[in-house]
Amino acid sequence: MNLWVINHYATPPDTPGLTRHFDFATESIKQGHQVSIFTSGFNHRTRKEERLQGKQVYRRENISGIEFIWVRTPPYYGGNDWRRVLNMLSYSISVIPLGIGIRKRPDVILASSPHPFSGLVGYVLAKTRGARFVFEVRDLWPQTLVDIGGYSNQSLVVRLLRALERFLYKKAEKTVVLHPRASDYMERLGIPASKIVYLPNGVSPDLFSGSGAKIPRELDEIISRLRSKGKWLVAYLGAHGIANALDTIIESAKLLQDQGADSVHFLFVGDGPEKERLVEKTQKWGLANINFYQSIPKDAVPNLLRAVDATVISWKESDLYQKYGISTNKLWDYMICAKPIVWAINTVDDPVAESGCGITVSPENPEEMAKAIMELSSLTDDQRQQMGKRGHDYVMKYHSAPVLASQLLEILGYCPFHE
Repeated sequence: MNLWVINHYATPPDTPGLTRHFDFATESIKQGHQVSIFTSGFNHRTRKEERLQGKQVYRRENISGIEFIWVRTPPYYGGNDWRRVLNMLSYSISVIPLGIGIRKRPDVILASSPHPFSGLVGYVLAKTRGARFVFEVRDLWPQTLVDIGGYSNQSLVVRLLRALERFLYKKAEKTVVLHPRASDYMERLGIPASKIVYLPNGVSPDLFSGSGAKIPRELDEIISRLRSKGKWLVAYLGAHGIANALDTIIESAKLLQDQGADSVHFLFVGDGPEKERLVEKTQKWGLANINFYQSIPKDAVPNLLRAVDATVISWKESDLYQKYGISTNKLWDYMICAKPIVWAINTVDDPVAESGCGITVSPENPEEMAKAIMELSSLTDDQRQQMGKRGHDYVMKYHSAPVLASQLLEILGYCPFHE
């Protein structure tokens, strides 16, 4: 099979970002398939052009046997304003002529929707090149804009996106969803259940079993300094956006500082539109138990997680997650590194409770989060290790890249062979 992946934000492990399709591609080429990933050279996490130089409009690069096709898109540096929309549209417009101009025809085009325009690109290229079209839905646009972003159902943007959403669901041979109950949402739009397949996020055991890349020196020095002071480290890794409800973690840090729990210290590693405000809030409150650091390459994440004691995930309270579930990449990273987790999300699925690898608390509830963190810190090392091991075993069984890639190949009609 010659598979094309259309994903604006796809990245290899040597840079910050999501490696879902790199991981799937790595496993697919082991089965003899070819994979090309069309993505942007401008990194969504670092807000930097990382792959194109000078006046390059695009560049083809082979990374571990996978062809990455980097396209130039205009930068955006702040929040989710018109510049980010322009970045999305530019990516979409650029990929179509590139795809048409490549000599070898794809058999399958998998278009992934961090935004729906990539789905439209996938459909156009599939029609043009005579390929099968599979649509992957990572976020339920525009429902996320309504439930989280505050948009009205009657706004022109939402109505246009709903029309595009229905069009793509109907045209796709299969629709791959990352949320466990997303099929309920799509079936209400008239999409047959037989066309919808659940394939969650996961993690590459190869990446997390090796020595990995070193933590950036500045961050390593921060951790070493905190360790020398006897600090017990709680890490949050990932996006700093509205949906992540990171105020909850900061407010729990304030509660712990006010209570004199001086041994607990928080590390925020990542970037996003909320980060500047969160840093200012931390400074305004005089919180000495928090450090912020920028996004780090995915291949440095294992060593960072090995250096901390516990992890935390928070999310906004929303009917969207209670109805359809959630799929957050950082959870599987935490679990495969056998770290105890405080899970502050109200959703239909709760892998933390199911596996017994941490403590579940109510979302946007700093008091419960602070209590859970103190409970974890009071456990013995052996108790925390056993808790972490349960998470590791769970993710290896259900969310490892080889398992999920095999499922994807079966969805695409190319049953994997086994050695």
